[in-house]
Amino acid sequence: MVIGTLPGSSAPTRTVESEGILRVLLLVLAMAMPLATLAYLKIQSTRLSYAMGEIKDRIHKEEELHRKLMLERSRYQRDEEIQVYADKAGLAPRKQGHLIQRAFTPEDQRIAKLRPVSSEGL
Repeated sequence: MVIGTLPGSSAPTRTVESEGILRVLLLVLAMAMPLATLAYLKIQSTRLSYAMGEIKDRIHKEEELHRKLMLERSRYQRDEEIQVYADKAGLAPRKQGHLIQRAFTPEDQRIAKLRPVSSEGL
């Protein structure tokens, strides 16, 4: 009797076992392919959502910059219109004498503490 053959048959039994293993491997592959495809699509979806988030942030920043530029342009146009009107009406710019151009020194502060100014005489 030869190993690998059944009594009364000439075909080896190993071919049946190898077909079973091959069928199991094909079944595992058939089940793994959709799962692998699903995982790949999920990864691509995550990458796409990150990219979309970055694009939305960039669009938001561009819109904010555009809004600021439009606001500056409207202020500039308004200032230009005011200047044209003032020139036509012959108006002179207002003197801003209430601004103090120099800073108080420690000596000035010491004198102010010694002689307080009352607001009644104003």
